Amino acid sequence: MTSQLVEQSTRHQVFLERVKTGEANQFVSFLRRIDDVIKRRLSGDITELSRSKLERLLKSVDGAIEKIYDDYWDELSGNLIDVGEYEAEFESRSLDNVLVNFETSIPSVEQVRASIFSAPLSVRGADGGKLLEPFIKDWTSIEAKRVTGAIRQGFFEGQTNAQIMRTIRGTKANGYRDGLLAVSKRGADAVVKTAVQHAASVARQGTWDANSNVVVGVEWVSTLDSRTTQVCRSLDGQVFPINSGPRPPIHIRCRSTTSAKLDARFDMFKQGQTRSSKGGPVSSNETYYSWLKKQSAAFQNEAIGANRATLLRKGGLSAQRFAELNIGKKLEPLTLKEMRRLEPLAFERAKI
Repeated sequence: MTSQLVEQSTRHQVFLERVKTGEANQFVSFLRRIDDVIKRRLSGDITELSRSKLERLLKSVDGAIEKIYDDYWDELSGNLIDVGEYEAEFESRSLDNVLVNFETSIPSVEQVRASIFSAPLSVRGADGGKLLEPFIKDWTSIEAKRVTGAIRQGFFEGQTNAQIMRTIRGTKANGYRDGLLAVSKRGADAVVKTAVQHAASVARQGTWDANSNVVVGVEWVSTLDSRTTQVCRSLDGQVFPINSGPRPPIHIRCRSTTSAKLDARFDMFKQGQTRSSKGGPVSSNETYYSWLKKQSAAFQNEAIGANRATLLRKGGLSAQRFAELNIGKKLEPLTLKEMRRLEPLAFERAKI
């Protein structure tokens, strides 16, 4: 039955990726508002301003942009609550599909909402451990200052309004992809997709916590394709206690998901269960590296690089040991040099 839950989670993650893209695309309308603010504020000749008037202009621009970002947060936070509510219900339905004579519990809307904003993000790096609202607002603050900084720099370099606008908006010849607003759009894509994954993960966790009499652990499920990161590849198939261990998103734009690990009395009739992969359904018992071992050398090279692929093929390591070798105790990706220190004989066998 646990295998069926893995397949349900894998298929559902495809749906969630579409939700992420749709949510990220909502930022475009707010970006247009920012563009309008900048055009209006820079309608006069900026080179004629005194420094004091420049600072007042920058304060006005910064305030207007921050107001737009506040409006965006209000919309996004509401949508994330909707995502969380749906995900908590989805996980309940998933459990109902495999459990017989058992009625699952669902956390309340208030519990889902509270968990989304009170649980820290699992991402590693500079944003690790942040709560959701500071995670979003730290980003919006940087983006607002990026614009005002460009205006200030342009003023002191004697640039014209048109030159400053090109820096901020980009050029028509490049489809406006080379301006600061395009940077903001790419940032929104990363931040929003990460936020949606966070909301989904903590909401589903709430359902597992509410059914801890049958859910005893959480299995990490990574996407079986060439874009999966080193950390997620190595975590695939690992089972963590229900109340501890990493959860997606473990990095920005994380596409991994998780699945409930049921009490042994429900874990039966697993034969024939599958999970999705880039090339079609595969056995649910496959982990990322056991699956990758069966792919072509060219695909392996694309997915993990030529040296790691050679080590996987010729190093004499099991898929499980290879996964362990790729990440450290704090779930940080290890370099080839660090891996060599741990398994020198495997590197000798692979002749790398």
